[in-house]
Amino acid sequence: RTPPPRASPEAKMATTTMKAQNFQATPLIDVKLKEVPGVGPKLLEKLEEANIDTAEKLMGHFLVMGRDTDRFKTWLEDVCEIRGQDGAKVVEPLAEKADKLVKV
Repeated sequence: RTPPPRASPEAKMATTTMKAQNFQATPLIDVKLKEVPGVGPKLLEKLEEANIDTAEKLMGHFLVMGRDTDRFKTWLEDVCEIRGQDGAKVVEPLAEKADKLVKV
């Protein structure tokens, strides 16, 4: 049995970019946790184990941490066992959206 073809790096980049753009353009209440940039199946499972089961709760946790990106990345590493570079993929879009939320 031949494995399915893998997406090219360019195709993955386009999908990632679209996911980030959709996340920024969509009201948080309408965003599913799996639609948050950087949240894949493994992180989704770990977040749910930490009682974070919505994008709103994830954003709320980030806001409770004072929008401190380093602190939130450390939390992702400690609680969700996510590597630093993968944590940045989650934190950066959250920080961008949080900035928009608090400036309204």
